[in-house]
Amino acid sequence: MKPRSSKRAAERPSDAGSKLHKTARGAPADTKPEPTSKGGLDVEVHPLLRELAAVPTVVKKGPSLHNGRNIHELFNPYIEQTNRTSAAASRRRPLQLNAPGKFIAEANEQRATEAEERRKMQVEKEMHEKGIFPEVNTQETLFRPSFPPLVEWWDMPYLRTRSYRAFFEEKKEYYLDDEQALVSIYVQHPAPVDAADEPVETKVYLTKEERRRKRRNERQIRHKEKQDRIKLGLDSPPAPKVKLANLMNVLTDEAIKDPTAVERRVRREIQDRYDKHMAENEVRKPSKEQKMQQREAARERDLQKGLVTAVYKIKSLEDGQQFFKVDMNVKQLGLLGIALINPRFCLVIVEGGAKSVRFLKKLMTRRIQWDKRADGQPWDNSCVQLWEGELKEPSFRKWSPMYTNDDEEAYQVLKKFGHENYWRQAFNESPNASEA
Repeated sequence: MKPRSSKRAAERPSDAGSKLHKTARGAPADTKPEPTSKGGLDVEVHPLLRELAAVPTVVKKGPSLHNGRNIHELFNPYIEQTNRTSAAASRRRPLQLNAPGKFIAEANEQRATEAEERRKMQVEKEMHEKGIFPEVNTQETLFRPSFPPLVEWWDMPYLRTRSYRAFFEEKKEYYLDDEQALVSIYVQHPAPVDAADEPVETKVYLTKEERRRKRRNERQIRHKEKQDRIKLGLDSPPAPKVKLANLMNVLTDEAIKDPTAVERRVRREIQDRYDKHMAENEVRKPSKEQKMQQREAARERDLQKGLVTAVYKIKSLEDGQQFFKVDMNVKQLGLLGIALINPRFCLVIVEGGAKSVRFLKKLMTRRIQWDKRADGQPWDNSCVQLWEGELKEPSFRKWSPMYTNDDEEAYQVLKKFGHENYWRQAFNESPNASEA
């Protein structure tokens, strides 16, 4: 039995002879040769693609090979022919090794990025569950930076152009002919004012030791004048100041004769001196109206030094005792302001003299125990001072507590007094801030 390869070799001449016989009969010479095999690189190029790729038409009389490959493989229009190299050269590629830990670092970076995204999503979810919407509650849209104007309002009277660029490009001059303008070509000479003829009195402040010495000297002078008047006979000498301790030394004979009567008389004199002293104190003691006037005068002197304001953020004012302490002390100190009570948190804004505000600060941050209720039970409550500073003019006319139901209502209440920024500051206050 012959092998299959020899059988194929025997069949090839017959096939070639039949093809030549057909050509000799009258078949056209440029007739396309039939492919010897189907599929692969032996398939000829489509007639429509021959114009795109200049592939020479070759009449095959058999399986024509070029260095072991079909001619159509070498002229493939989809392969760049200029930089084409042999198969042996394409296989000779250098060995490229990845650095140790490269993929581990990429994986760690990807894990960190995913963890940060999950954390942000969790924070956003918690804020939505609590009802916190930053752009809505804090009015962040009001603080978006705006484009600068073409000409500032304070430069318009002097430029007379619509933009700075037009002023400098046209090389115009400043307009300074307006007499009412702050800057003009005219020089203002103020009228001379004569100096005051009266000398200015300078107030002298004494130290504590100097004040004591001054009182002691004045007391000695008054006592010496009294003694001189007694010596001249103008005043009667005072009665001896008898006490139970010096009874026997002052009233020797009388104390020996009737000690009981002398002791009774001495006790009566001691009581009379005490009553006289208390009566003089009552005369010098100011009345309720005078005390009120003195307090008002002290507040006026304190306000003349400057108006001070302070803002406090309190988690809750549900406890009646804590609210009473805040309300009553503010009224007694004569401060102005508002106690804004809201379900989210409470704000206490006060305005007044520096001394009164300083007293209230000690009350709010030290004396009141915010973490304990009136019955002594602990609860989650705290007080934080947001801001303290000076003002030019008061914003409130009286002290009053106000109740609101949501953030928008509280924001509108503070907006009436021009202090809506206090609500944004309290809303953005970090929970890790110093609390009392």
